[in-house]
Amino acid sequence: MSEALTKAKLNDKEKDKEEKIFDAIIIGGGPAGLTAGIYLSRARMNTLLIEKVLPGGQAILTEIIENYPGFPHGITGPDLMQKIEEQAVRFGLKIEYGEVEEVKIKVDKMKIVKINNQEYKTLSIILASGADASKLEVPGEEKLRGRGVSYCATCDAPFFKEQKIVVVGGGDTAIEEALYLTKFVREVTIIHRRDRLRATKILQERVFSNKRINFTWDS
Repeated sequence: MSEALTKAKLNDKEKDKEEKIFDAIIIGGGPAGLTAGIYLSRARMNTLLIEKVLPGGQAILTEIIENYPGFPHGITGPDLMQKIEEQAVRFGLKIEYGEVEEVKIKVDKMKIVKINNQEYKTLSIILASGADASKLEVPGEEKLRGRGVSYCATCDAPFFKEQKIVVVGGGDTAIEEALYLTKFVREVTIIHRRDRLRATKILQERVFSNKRINFTWDS
């Protein structure tokens, strides 16, 4: 095969890739994005999922998940997310890694998503970009991240064994983290900017009855 013909075929392949229109593009590869990918791909819809780092979202940071149906003895976050990813891919979900650079909506309502300098056309976009841990934005926080400052109790609790630690916040996440940490640490102090918690009642009952947890209010 001549060099010119080979180049022409490669150019045709690139053109086909560029002109390909997806039924849906999912931005975000956490549990919600992967689940959407399963449903769409299983329905024989040509679907692309875009994930910046690794599929799984915050769930891959979880040491053990005990409240997911079908796993009576629990399953690690990474293992669960791997299984969900495999299920989605088996039905035909395509996954592209990188950060979305631009999203455009054309006059004809066609959507264009740009990633890695490549544009993908789609009829629909599902935003499943997930959430990130809230930061205090105080001096020294970023410098000490991973060296005393943590945003994931289930990931890092063993590193604080028998120590006195502080949890900042008064919502469900902060209270759940504080309760989990009491399995490892000597004492937890919850610092909250208000004079009462925002967490659900059942969590408040548990945290107020835990003798290893203290509170600092209005701070």
